[in-house]
Amino acid sequence: MKGVRRLIRRTLSTLFPPHVRESGEPPLGPRADRYEAWSGVLNFSRRPRQGALGDCWLMAPMLAIHSVDPQFFANAIKVQPGSPKALARVFVEGAPAWRSVNMRFPVNERGHFAYATEEGGGPGWPGILEKACAAEFSGSYAWIARGFAKWGFPALTGVRASTRLTLPSPGEVEDLLAQRRPVVASTHMFSPALSRGRQSGAIPPMHVMAVAGAKPDTGEIVLRNPWRPGAWVTLNRREFRRAFLSVDVLDQPLGRSREGSWG
Repeated sequence: MKGVRRLIRRTLSTLFPPHVRESGEPPLGPRADRYEAWSGVLNFSRRPRQGALGDCWLMAPMLAIHSVDPQFFANAIKVQPGSPKALARVFVEGAPAWRSVNMRFPVNERGHFAYATEEGGGPGWPGILEKACAAEFSGSYAWIARGFAKWGFPALTGVRASTRLTLPSPGEVEDLLAQRRPVVASTHMFSPALSRGRQSGAIPPMHVMAVAGAKPDTGEIVLRNPWRPGAWVTLNRREFRRAFLSVDVLDQPLGRSREGSWG
């Protein structure tokens, strides 16, 4: 009988995690016209893609974490196929907090999803996490559009990140990623090496990018832009120093949650 009770408690705690709070629908931010329902299937192998919202401080860490462990976020979301709601895990002061998110997301006036999406798909898991973060940390999409990259890591992992003004060498980058310590890089404001366009290979000012790899033999750093997460941006050390002001590094190796997800 005791074993049955324990099994029931474990099942209930998995299906209905404690301290769940309803996120509601945060007020819309720029370039969004209204909310519309989405009913697709989550695909955690797809990279997160930043939309029209200026929240690269959140999306670049999300992309960097995904680059280190593509399945990390499968443990951060609980959803049943066809359900109108999902549970998203964010971290508040280092502690996991589950937030209920309905499956309605901002669209622009043409009906296209305006903010975070899975690369090549709908809002998916990045849209769910972005909505939970907008509700939890700022109360609206508009106010989540500004922040520092070191805030994104603890919001998503519960682990603090450190800002380094001394940029790492390709060898150091390779070592950090091998340790499962995601890295993001923040661009300068006024460097002539920067471009304001969104074309492939462009590095815009006041933006954050995920550091995806390094080539110590050639002295190059490999980055991904959350606007175009499928494209590589490869820079030599001089180009990297000219374009980027600092990096943020997770203080501890990326762990795997013990929480399960619903397919």
